[in-house]
Amino acid sequence: MKKETLTVDFVDFWPNLIKTDNYFYHLLSQEFDVIITDQEPDILFHSVDYFRQQNHLRYNNGKTKKVFYTGENQPADFNQSHFSFTFEDIEDERNYRLPLWAMHLNWFNVPHNEERDQSYLHPVDKFLGKDLSNLSDKKWFCSFVATQPKGKRVDFVPKLMKRGEVHCGGGLYNNIGGLLEGRGDQENKINFLNYFKFNISFENTSNNGYVTEKIIQPMFTNTIPVYWGAPDVVNDFNEKSFINAHAFESDDELIDYILQVDKDQSLYEEILSEPWFKNNKIPEFVKPDNVLKFFKDKILK
Repeated sequence: MKKETLTVDFVDFWPNLIKTDNYFYHLLSQEFDVIITDQEPDILFHSVDYFRQQNHLRYNNGKTKKVFYTGENQPADFNQSHFSFTFEDIEDERNYRLPLWAMHLNWFNVPHNEERDQSYLHPVDKFLGKDLSNLSDKKWFCSFVATQPKGKRVDFVPKLMKRGEVHCGGGLYNNIGGLLEGRGDQENKINFLNYFKFNISFENTSNNGYVTEKIIQPMFTNTIPVYWGAPDVVNDFNEKSFINAHAFESDDELIDYILQVDKDQSLYEEILSEPWFKNNKIPEFVKPDNVLKFFKDKILK
């Protein structure tokens, strides 16, 4: 059966987005013959305007549905967009919550591509079928990879470094003799995380629903995330499978617990044996079928 044609375009995204090889292109291609065009497309996807070029304004033509997507802690402006995919869980039928972590799973089984952001390193079935055979690779205590001196990590990481060896591979507190090469979603970072029992997975900022790749990347390597950012992160992931900084009264209490888990092999393995998702089930709202339903029921009406 011939698919219906749908014309789309992408502007104001991060630099390594490939228009014919990204989450939304593959999602819509499940049901439509997706054609990329900048001539009054049916749908324009635009993001936070990383290069301050305001290309999305060229599509205020009365025909194109403008759909905002953000992986940043930034809400949609419905004066600029008709619909949005953001981190927010709000009572507005124009918005769908699609946190950035969900974009890093390979939902559509497309080939890995280091040049694409996101590069898709992990298939969904592998994430659900947890394989702990790499635990013998865990040679070191804790890793931390970040560049920007933002948020709680600025104070927390030095405190932890006073009590345990933290290998810092990014620009912030770098102590491994150089920076990890490549973007944060590429194999170099994942390979680095593989050697550690814990990873400091702190967001730049804290906001309900704002859960990025920071938590899911260490999960790819069976590294326990020590997470800070979204206070409601337990709505997305199984709270028993990681260490949630929001559950502790102070940094010292959190550090005490990390060190306790490090020394107690049975407790460490107990945490790692937990599935990443509650009952090992992906939250319904991030499943592509439900995202696609939002397109058909709301955006393409």
